[in-house]
Amino acid sequence: MTKYTIKDFRAQYPSDTVCLDKIFQLRYGKLTHCPECAEETTFKRISTRRSYQCRKCYTQFYPTAGTVFEKTRTPLSDWFFIIYMFTTTRNGVSAKEIERALGVTYKCAFRMGHKIRELISGIDPEMLKGFVEFDEAYSGGIMKNKSNAERKEARELAEGQKQRIGRNSDGKTPIFAMVERMGRVRAYVMPKIRKEAVYKLIKDNVDRTAIVSTDESRLYDNLNKQLGFEHGQVNHSASEYKKGIFCTNTVEGFFSQVKRTIKGTHISVSEKYLQSYVNECAFRYNNRGTGGAMFGIVLDQIKHVGE
Repeated sequence: MTKYTIKDFRAQYPSDTVCLDKIFQLRYGKLTHCPECAEETTFKRISTRRSYQCRKCYTQFYPTAGTVFEKTRTPLSDWFFIIYMFTTTRNGVSAKEIERALGVTYKCAFRMGHKIRELISGIDPEMLKGFVEFDEAYSGGIMKNKSNAERKEARELAEGQKQRIGRNSDGKTPIFAMVERMGRVRAYVMPKIRKEAVYKLIKDNVDRTAIVSTDESRLYDNLNKQLGFEHGQVNHSASEYKKGIFCTNTVEGFFSQVKRTIKGTHISVSEKYLQSYVNECAFRYNNRGTGGAMFGIVLDQIKHVGE
């Protein structure tokens, strides 16, 4: 696994000009002919704005247009540095950390964080295969102005949630995840855990040849009959965590990373933005073996602007 250090990053992207050149190259490739006049030409950088001009027809091209960098006055070198931070941390980068690192306002830092999450929210189109585990987790639901007895009751409700299909746990937001063992993850924030919605996600994301594992929740009782999977369950309520080849340890490991990111780094997140944080965790999980290449993988998403 090749490392990509801060020294490597600074050597590769020392200025705004180099960063803009990279974006131009990602958007347009190695242009030898102008897309406007079709003449063989070269392109001149306009120093007063983020654009390049054809030397033949003088048409100007703005490589940041339509990207997360559009209409931002923050230097591109700062954007690239925060992307670097996103790809070298295990548990995410908070808006306050961006604010401190760049000396920008919290509003600017918050926007930058979410724009970068937009870059890493693309879903791998290939179906999940092999051994795939399903599970649900719940986020949020701060219990304000409640007595200890009320909080205990809420916790007991949360623990028994999996037997109460379709209900939320004391205002918590459900997240449903599907994870290949030693492979990729897909995770979705849902208004409620409904069997119909969950089965549709499984049908759309998991190859029918997969062998699937779940816990004892009634949500999965008819999984093999309705969708045709080879399906095994483990009974956590009976302290069973592995039954032959069947377990949910992998998907629970992913959820532990999500919880560390949200509770440890961001402290709390709103339901409105929860999916973007989950997407960030999924991206980092799916690219955990790429090492220093993760930074380039994020930048490559710029190629797909407008697709």
